[in-house]
Parts: sequence; structure tokens; C-alpha cells
Amino acid sequence: MYRIQAKYLVERQSKDLWGLVLTESNVHRKFLIDYVIQALTDSKNVEEVSTAVQAFVQANIPYELLGLLEKLVLHNPEFG
Repeated sequence: MYRIQAKYLVERQSKDLWGLVLTESNVHRKFLIDYVIQALTDSKNVEEVSTAVQAFVQANIPYELLGLLEKLVLHNPEFG
């Protein structure tokens, strides 16, 4: 279920939706972030990645952002 939600979130690129799911009060946030990172690692769409990075910055989750950037650089030659 998280994988489907993450894919929808990445493809939708809605800043309002990102803000809603990345709030600290969301008990499913950690699981969703893990699947978002996985979905973005496979993405070739620069806009999707850019929107997600901005959302992570806005949500003030630097460790998760660092993990995302690390996976993008190491596993996706398009963003290396």
C-alpha cells in the first residue's frame, strides 16, 4: 500500500499533498518516506525529484533528504 501511495505522491507533484503526508503527526510518514525514496531512485523525471527534494526541505527532514540524495547519486546515473 505504501508503494502505491508513494508512486502517486511522486507523480502528482502536489506541494500541498507533500506537506500533508510529511507532517510529524502522520504515523505512517517513515514508511512512506522509505517508499518515496525507492520510487524516486527509479525515476528519470527531474521535476518529480525536484518537487520531492523541495518537500523534504520544507518538512525539515534533513536525514531523509540526505538518504534520498545519496541514493539518487549512487543508483541513478541520470542524477550523478
